[in-house]
Amino acid sequence: MKSRRTWVDVIGPILGLAAVGMVVFSLVYLLSIRPFYRGGSYDIGRSIGNASGWVRAEGTETFSEAFDTLVVRNVSGPVHVEGWSESSIRVSWVKEARSESTLEEFEIRMQPSGRTLEVQPIYGPMPGTQFGSVSFEIRIPSSLSAVRVKNTSGRILLENLPADIDQELETVSGSIETERAAGLRAKSVSGSVDFVSTGGRIGVNTTSGRVKGEILALAGGDSVEIDSISGSVELEAFGGLDAAVTLQSVSGSISCDFPLQVSEQRRNRLEGSIGGGSVPLKVKTVSGRIRLQRMD
Repeated sequence: MKSRRTWVDVIGPILGLAAVGMVVFSLVYLLSIRPFYRGGSYDIGRSIGNASGWVRAEGTETFSEAFDTLVVRNVSGPVHVEGWSESSIRVSWVKEARSESTLEEFEIRMQPSGRTLEVQPIYGPMPGTQFGSVSFEIRIPSSLSAVRVKNTSGRILLENLPADIDQELETVSGSIETERAAGLRAKSVSGSVDFVSTGGRIGVNTTSGRVKGEILALAGGDSVEIDSISGSVELEAFGGLDAAVTLQSVSGSISCDFPLQVSEQRRNRLEGSIGGGSVPLKVKTVSGRIRLQRMD
């Protein structure tokens, strides 16, 4: 007797192929802009030039104005944002290219705009001059309320942050790692996302990469929505979680360690309430397991 095929068996491979297509498109895009990011770590303070033929320049600038928001846009290279005890913002950068003439063709622009500080590399007007990578090391004060980072090829790392800071993070090729977000929107096409949230609205999306998160608090008006096409999702939440839960995986196991009032349970879907179900918590993945567990 032939087994019956469900819509899950049909759509799963299709969505998987779509995910692969998106990743290939992203890599083609990265090659088209020719960032030449070599992926190594940078040490602030090294002199220009090295044995491999690449040259570099570096700089540091400190801003004492009272800003609410930091915006960083990068094309190629890591972005590291870290909290510190000073009241100013300090931006350190290292840019690198294949020749000194090429190095001079793009600049690092740091532009105050009201209560927002914008940081980004500016490349030359001709397409052929758009290559070179930039590494950013940025220190921020506890008074800052929001951080926005958009990267094309490179890791995004936020650590030792002030409490309750709103974050919007996006990269095409690279991982995202952050902590103490009081509102998080994170998106990675090819790379993992690791986060620690202190509440607020959480929205995470990956095409090819796992998601791992810790949820320390949620209250009325907050929400959690996580989507992944190819990658597992593992969440740890505080013991007092009160949520309306929907967990759905086309191809992967689903588990929940919390006592759940189940309203629907199928092979690829689990739905129900934890406590009074006041906060929507939705997790969907095409290829990968989903696990929601309680913190010890």
